[in-house]
Amino acid sequence: MKESKLKTILFLSLVLLPTYSFAEPAPGAKIGLIHMQEAIQSVAEGKKAQATLKKEWEDKQKKLQAEGKKVQEAMESLRKQAMVMDEKSRGEKEMAIQKQVENFRQMEQSAQQEFQKKDQEISEPIIKKIRTLVAAIAKEKGYALVIDGNEGNVIYSLDQDNITGEVIKRYDKK
Repeated sequence: MKESKLKTILFLSLVLLPTYSFAEPAPGAKIGLIHMQEAIQSVAEGKKAQATLKKEWEDKQKKLQAEGKKVQEAMESLRKQAMVMDEKSRGEKEMAIQKQVENFRQMEQSAQQEFQKKDQEISEPIIKKIRTLVAAIAKEKGYALVIDGNEGNVIYSLDQDNITGEVIKRYDKK
């Protein structure tokens, strides 16, 4: 019985859904598209920010590589000396190397988080300016909605299209 219901639902969805149109824009409504990431990276301020971030990241990478090299050297030294070391000394050396590895991983993670935070700090004012320009252009050209082509996020919409209040009222009624 479940299988026949499933087949019926599947059949109806394959037959009926292609003919049903979801969320059609109102007649005459214009929808714009922007690739925000491309815009952020292409404006002069964005290029300057990228160059700054790239330099800072390269500096961090050099430090991380130097630290990674120290860890590798310590591991190689242990490997070479392990046969002639007593068990206690070998254990102490292994513990020291393990601590170095943990510190290195923390440094990597911290550097990545710091980079992401810095990227966000630098990008935020650029994004605000772009959003302001998108709103102005949308109003000038009569766009009801502007969507980020990469992310699918709504960058601009008409205030009249905001249904948040109505959703809240209807939700609270139930």
